[in-house]
Amino acid sequence: MINKIEEITKRRRFLAAMRRQPTDGELVWAPNFDYWLGLNRAQGTLPGKYKNMSRNEIVRAIDGTVWNRAHALDWQYDASIKHIYGKRENGIQYHEIKTPVGSIYEESTRTESEHSSYAHTKHFITDLSDLRVMTYIAEGSQPAVNFAETCKAMEETGNDGIVLHQECCVPFIQFAKTDAGYMNAFFMLEDYPDDVGRLISVYHKKTVEAFKLLSDTPADVIEFSDNMDEVMISPKLFERYAVEFYQECKDAVKNSNKIMAAHWCGRTRHLLPMLEKTGIDVVEAVVTEPMDDITLQEALDILDGKVALQGGIPAVMVCPAVVSRRDFENYIETIALNQKGRPGFILGMSDNVPPDADFSRIEMISKLIK
Repeated sequence: MINKIEEITKRRRFLAAMRRQPTDGELVWAPNFDYWLGLNRAQGTLPGKYKNMSRNEIVRAIDGTVWNRAHALDWQYDASIKHIYGKRENGIQYHEIKTPVGSIYEESTRTESEHSSYAHTKHFITDLSDLRVMTYIAEGSQPAVNFAETCKAMEETGNDGIVLHQECCVPFIQFAKTDAGYMNAFFMLEDYPDDVGRLISVYHKKTVEAFKLLSDTPADVIEFSDNMDEVMISPKLFERYAVEFYQECKDAVKNSNKIMAAHWCGRTRHLLPMLEKTGIDVVEAVVTEPMDDITLQEALDILDGKVALQGGIPAVMVCPAVVSRRDFENYIETIALNQKGRPGFILGMSDNVPPDADFSRIEMISKLIK
């Protein structure tokens, strides 16, 4: 909680909002534009004034609050497990893992251009034999941490914001989204429930171990990279695979006073009511109208100050091809600002600033919310 005697910094205000404590009345604005920055820098289309600036320098220039991600978690593998990475002439990158019980293989390619993000064209798991190989790999892995990057990020961030680790996700999501692809994963869950359950159980155990190690971090926040979406993870599946998992991870860091957050950038209306019992402190990147069928006020009403919400600006709002500047300004002034002062509301992107955004809209937000 911030009192009048303490120095009011962006860092202190951000941490208070994440803990659903009263702040000094100012609204925290924590922009996430990493994808916009990376792609436009690579394409040479970055605005000239930002050409020689780092991500956090740009955040400071637009009077935002720094939301600084630092990597700390690594995985060590049994000597019998061999990883092979490569790239083909057609731009496809591949990753093969060889083990004594078989090999698995994945491929991915750029989604739009030579600088855009990658998407799977082939997942590791296609059948039961692949599933068993992946289980062998998971059982032969151990988490390890290195906080050198974290310490550097803490020093660089200072009192301008917070540092977080965005590591791991709900084990079912790791299996279904990354390892097998959702469609194949649902069939395998039906056909081979015991084998799927074994892999998910191993992921569950190993992630809890990782969180115990991460509890020693100097960072402020540990966040799950779930990309949660209720169309893919129904409330029934969420109850089965996520609730207890979150609770155990929260328990693993309980003595460290770390804030636990989750990246939920999909449709979540029917999952938000389940959050309070998970132990999650902050749900980040929550998508609202017009990109989902829930308003910002409804989402905050559901959470009722029990869980903080970081979001409130749907990505389309900063895209001139979709939303006019006048409508964007009206949204900030009549929708986002109407929630100012509610415990646990942090203004952020849902989920990221798109590459073709009108970045001047991001620049003006700090002025609009004063």
